[in-house]
Amino acid sequence: MIFYFSGTGNSQWVAEELAQKLSDQATSIMAAKSDYAPKDGEKIGFVFPIYAWDAPTCVYDFIEQLNIKTNNYIYMVATCHSQAGGVDKVFKKALAKKGLNLNAAFSINMPNNYLLAPFVKTDSNTKRTQLLSKAQKRLKEIAFAVETEKNIVSIKRGLSILSKIAPFFRRFMTDKAFYVEKNQCIQCGVCAKVCPIKNISLNPFPEWNGNCAMCQACLHHCPKQAIQYGHFTKGKKRYFFKKEYLPHD
Repeated sequence: MIFYFSGTGNSQWVAEELAQKLSDQATSIMAAKSDYAPKDGEKIGFVFPIYAWDAPTCVYDFIEQLNIKTNNYIYMVATCHSQAGGVDKVFKKALAKKGLNLNAAFSINMPNNYLLAPFVKTDSNTKRTQLLSKAQKRLKEIAFAVETEKNIVSIKRGLSILSKIAPFFRRFMTDKAFYVEKNQCIQCGVCAKVCPIKNISLNPFPEWNGNCAMCQACLHHCPKQAIQYGHFTKGKKRYFFKKEYLPHD
């Protein structure tokens, strides 16, 4: 089983592609059962995006609720635009608290979806295609390593100390800065529908309810680009994963 969390679709695609290559199945942690009972020899995977060089809080919340007892092979795959920091070390500790061992950790670079900072924008079409082409090759490498149960850490780390930024990110980067340009909003409800945490309600315009994962799914999926975050996002091109973006031979 592969458990995943995804906002704009990068991690979902990675999880589903791995599941196909490994003859496995992928399920969102938002829908998964915490008492999942793995079969003998079944591999357990976790796929998630990197937020401030760490996994999203909801991923750790899911692990905390897990009631799995197994010595089976466990691996994690972090999707990021460039670096994953020391996420594997933090993730390994979280699993150890539940009596579980992390056998392998991987990172895979994907198109950028983080817009909540100045001078940061989504990739050009050319850059996006290059990243996805490399990601397809990287997935084959990861699938082989998992299939053969390699004990390995294969992460583009950067500076591990960067993972210490995560607590400050979680404290100060909240949904309070999201707002709606009401003259652009058509009250279609797409933002509420795509929010994996179900943190958005329509009244009649979107309202954020303080339990945000900061995945930016709402911002990127809004068909009118009516959702903004502070002063950082206005005028920036949006991105969410589409299979049509994948390069073909």
